[in-house]
Amino acid sequence: GKSWQNRDIYCIRLTNESRTSPKSKVFFVGYHHAREPITAELALYFAVKAATVFGANATITHMLNYCEIYIVVALNADGFGLVRDNEWQRKNAHPFDEDGDGRFDEDPPEDEDGDGYIEDLIQWDGSQWAFVRWEGIDNDHDGLLNEDWAGGVDLNRNYGYQWNATCDSGSPDPQAEDFRGLYPFSEPETQAIRDFAMSKDFRYAVSFHSGADIIIYPWGYTKTQAPHKTVFTEVAANLSALVVSPYEPSSQMYTTSGVWDDWTYGNRSTLAFTCEIYQNNSAWQYESGPYPNSLWERGITQAFNPEPRNIETTIQQWLTVFTYITERATRLLGETNGDGKVDLKDVFRVGKAFGSVPDQPKWDAFCDINVDFKVDLK
Repeated sequence: GKSWQNRDIYCIRLTNESRTSPKSKVFFVGYHHAREPITAELALYFAVKAATVFGANATITHMLNYCEIYIVVALNADGFGLVRDNEWQRKNAHPFDEDGDGRFDEDPPEDEDGDGYIEDLIQWDGSQWAFVRWEGIDNDHDGLLNEDWAGGVDLNRNYGYQWNATCDSGSPDPQAEDFRGLYPFSEPETQAIRDFAMSKDFRYAVSFHSGADIIIYPWGYTKTQAPHKTVFTEVAANLSALVVSPYEPSSQMYTTSGVWDDWTYGNRSTLAFTCEIYQNNSAWQYESGPYPNSLWERGITQAFNPEPRNIETTIQQWLTVFTYITERATRLLGETNGDGKVDLKDVFRVGKAFGSVPDQPKWDAFCDINVDFKVDLK
């Protein structure tokens, strides 16, 4: 598809095309949010590595022989340019007249003091630190500072499942960081994901974000547990053990409307997960502000992304998400025990689980070959 500024949104497809038998499909998405470029780094790194070591690495070779892997490295294709100008940028490039003066995107935050950072000013109000303003000047001379940013819409609040649900996050206000857009799938970026996902039958899907260190899964819009919570918990727990990060339902942190994984699961019946892959709370820095009890705050880039010398360390930690999810998907073809062949051992394992559904004692997810959440004659 295309971004708001008409940039290409690329999808990489990895598989061994000499094997023409039916294959399971998995989907990975990076870079919904402009200030999270580490997520694009991770997605691209895996794609390059998989293509490079195919035929030499047994795990990667098996994955590409028996699965089709689709990777959207950078959904928010305009974000790289936006975040160079404003390191706080989260949303896409869709212009909005946020201050109602008939002009668009004319008063963004700026590095007012030339120290290489755009800072926000916070002030202690007696009970908590409250936001005052962004660093910058009054470009449109309306007496307001930095109220009309470049863009945009929060792409991860723009999906069409529970888009306008009453939640902690998912705002109808264009000035909000989590502005959900004017209507579901209003943005070309989310339309591209929607149309592509509708054309495929993905077994599993994973979206990568940063700013936290956690694995989450549906539901986001409600604290009610998802119908297939047993499967979600099993997969999340296994991922957690591999990457040494906690896991929980998305809504346990806060409820969110119109998010990617809710739509992917709720509308496409795909087991969808979000991995928040980096957080550094020690990156925040403070200096005295112009008012009593006020501070300038900076460090958003470093809080959400590792320093260049540490990028590969973060990537190596999370690469196993790709291999675990893909290897799990390949077993859905009938190979239930990971021995590389479909034989009587697999028939026996399916027989033991026959007739079961999640939450029953004999349920075995690897025997649910067509992912309809029951082990039956199909």
